[in-house]
Amino acid sequence: MNTKEKQKLKKFIRELKGYRGRHTELVSVYIPADYDLIKIIQHLQQEQDTASNIKDARTRANVIDSLERMIRYLRLFKKTPTNGLAVFAGNASESDNKIDIRVWGIEPPIPLKTRLYRCDQTFVTDLLEDMIEAQEFYGLIVMDRREATIGILKGTLVQVLNHMTSGVPGKQKAGGQCHVFGTLVQTSTGNIVKIEKLHNPINVKSISYSNYSIKESMVVDKWTVKKNEIYRIKTKHPQLIVECSKDHFFFVAINSALIEKPAEELKKGDILVMPEKIEVPGNLQEIKSKKYYNSFTLNKLGRRLLKNRRIEKKLFQRELAKKIGADQARIYRFEYGIINVKRGLLRKVCDVLNLDFEWFLDECCVHHKYSNIKLPNMIDRQLAQFLGYYIGDGCSEKDRITFFEQRKDVALYYKNQFDKYFNIVSSYKFRVSKNYHQLRFTSRPLVRLIKEEFSELKKTLDSEVPKKILESPNDVVAGFLRGYFDSEGYINPRNGKGSIGIGSNNKTIIGQVHLLLLRFGIISSYIEQDNKKNPYSNKTIYKLKTLIAKKSNRSHVRQIIVPGKLIRKLIEDCGYNLSLFPKVSNFFNDGRRMSKQIFRNSILNHVKNQKLYKKLEKIYNYNILPVEIADIEVINKPTKMVDITVKNRNFFANGILVHNSAQRFARIREGLAKEFYKRISEVANKEFLGKKEIKGIIVGGPGPTKEEFMEYLNNEIKKKIIAVKDVTYTDEFGLNNLVELSQDILAKEAIAEERKLLVEFFTKLAQSQEKIAYGYENVKKALEYGAVEKLILVDKLDDKIIDEFDNLATESNTELFIVSTDTQEGKQLRDLGGIGAILRFAIQ
Repeated sequence: MNTKEKQKLKKFIRELKGYRGRHTELVSVYIPADYDLIKIIQHLQQEQDTASNIKDARTRANVIDSLERMIRYLRLFKKTPTNGLAVFAGNASESDNKIDIRVWGIEPPIPLKTRLYRCDQTFVTDLLEDMIEAQEFYGLIVMDRREATIGILKGTLVQVLNHMTSGVPGKQKAGGQCHVFGTLVQTSTGNIVKIEKLHNPINVKSISYSNYSIKESMVVDKWTVKKNEIYRIKTKHPQLIVECSKDHFFFVAINSALIEKPAEELKKGDILVMPEKIEVPGNLQEIKSKKYYNSFTLNKLGRRLLKNRRIEKKLFQRELAKKIGADQARIYRFEYGIINVKRGLLRKVCDVLNLDFEWFLDECCVHHKYSNIKLPNMIDRQLAQFLGYYIGDGCSEKDRITFFEQRKDVALYYKNQFDKYFNIVSSYKFRVSKNYHQLRFTSRPLVRLIKEEFSELKKTLDSEVPKKILESPNDVVAGFLRGYFDSEGYINPRNGKGSIGIGSNNKTIIGQVHLLLLRFGIISSYIEQDNKKNPYSNKTIYKLKTLIAKKSNRSHVRQIIVPGKLIRKLIEDCGYNLSLFPKVSNFFNDGRRMSKQIFRNSILNHVKNQKLYKKLEKIYNYNILPVEIADIEVINKPTKMVDITVKNRNFFANGILVHNSAQRFARIREGLAKEFYKRISEVANKEFLGKKEIKGIIVGGPGPTKEEFMEYLNNEIKKKIIAVKDVTYTDEFGLNNLVELSQDILAKEAIAEERKLLVEFFTKLAQSQEKIAYGYENVKKALEYGAVEKLILVDKLDDKIIDEFDNLATESNTELFIVSTDTQEGKQLRDLGGIGAILRFAIQ
């Protein structure tokens, strides 16, 4: 069926669909090709007799009259037309007070195979509508090692069925796929490290492909390179941000698989992957706090050891005193335990006598309790809380730690809590002139302990979460987070639902806290914004936000990663009726994603089949979550970047699962290419295998890759391949390019005929415009002059315009072509007004 026949049929159907009967009084009859017309007429006569039983007088009269007129119409035919016949009869009057019984008949362009009789309120047009859709099609495959697109050519329409990417990188040397400095990576010990500080043999958190569990994987190698572009990728629900080079690979969730895509191929709406929870056992961290006290009493072993070591070194007391900057009497008093030893002086003595200072403190000294301060011997929850509060609101001098707090109750809480903890009396006062509450802990040993044990605590913008906190058990980490929230946190209630947030100018700490929260399964959004509200600061402020709400199962951030259609298939394959799950039909049709809690309540808890339950429970327990790309920004500036290779080939960068560069080596590339060929073959089997309506398959691709791929195809699919073409592109444009290059194969197809006509039109438009006319007025004028040889109309024009030009073409003996807008050329003509003409002669 060409487009002109298709247009005629569409118009016929539109007219029939415009009528509606009062009751079941519109008659539709379909007569198959070669069917005996006499039998149809006899059947309609029987239906007349039956119609006499209709209770409503008007309906009865309309049906009987319609059948009578249809019988008269059929008697005009000597036999059934070649393609069969479709006949319709009924009241066409738009007024309820008038009766206008009419008959419509059409010989369809495609043979009818179905016999049908029906009385209804509307005419039955389904069989005719099915004819408009092309029944046969060609399969199209364009592919290379990194990308493949599978589609069909149906009539004039090229339709994409599936697009895939492989993750097979190009032939680059190591160090191509990179992240910016400062990108945070979670190590297996709990430490959260900037990517530039990673090295072999540090283990980082990684995903197992078999069950999506999180395990450990070793860093194999690291490179530093310079790039000229940064791809800044931002997600939503939750918001995460990662910055990398254009060739860095990400995992994109498609159906139930994770597909690798480079940053430059990502698009808004793609689904990336993040962990739901990161398990870190942690270890209690010991602190050798004795060395931070001011002075010590030497026990009998210590006194004897100092004297014996001095003698071994052949030093007199005065010589040792001179070396440490003291007098002889002081050494004498040390050795006989007459006075206590100051910390600094004792360290000097140990250095001169080659004694390990910390060992000597542990074995030979007791700290002198001239004050009752108590320093902790390990990092517990309380010390971690003190440190978290210190990072946000504290500072230190030589012998005191000061906190600045806006809330009196918080200041007094920390005074009471840590006066007891350190056995110290802190000072508290309200600074009226500066409008804050000041809290001071005066203790040189305490200052010394914090500065030396937690060297990461520096100036505000340079501080990081101490490694010893990060590698501690969750109970200790929770204490740190509590203290940090007390200093930098806020709650924003809103109608019973709002957010908990933390804000700081320190980008690294906010990033580390974001990953720390994942140890508790708490998912937060990472936000960067200009601090415009503060007139005294032009710095960027970094925030974390996580939702708080009344009891609710809905969640945009903790969702099942497997799409609903695949869940539905699992359920149907086990014989379950989907009506058992009425509240989730939209999910089963991929209309939306579903939170894990609703999945458990609405699906999992209703499944009794143990085998199905275990499959669904496994999906529920996947420790990864979908996170949608909200924005991709390309920043053009030279930037130093870092690339690492991880043994398990993936790691988490700022909380997002990414690929690493180990894949670039040839052996792995080959393996991935083969896996990709198998995936393409599986999709081709699904779309083309066993379908009788397929006329043939055309394969395209660059170089020898298409021949390599064809070895992986099913034999039945191979038999249907009618052409193999060299094609440069492997996306949707590649499918269209493949069709263009296959004109020799498709010469008799509608798309080839249309393209040939339109190419002729546009060639003349470019080379000899006097032989061309386009636009309503110009073409109409040319038709009136009888100058048009070929009239071309697009099928999207209004029916009235098509009828008008059809009549003009008939009057001037002009050949009319109606073309679709499925092709690129058809779209071009549509943009010129949808009306074009090739002229017999030039006109002014």
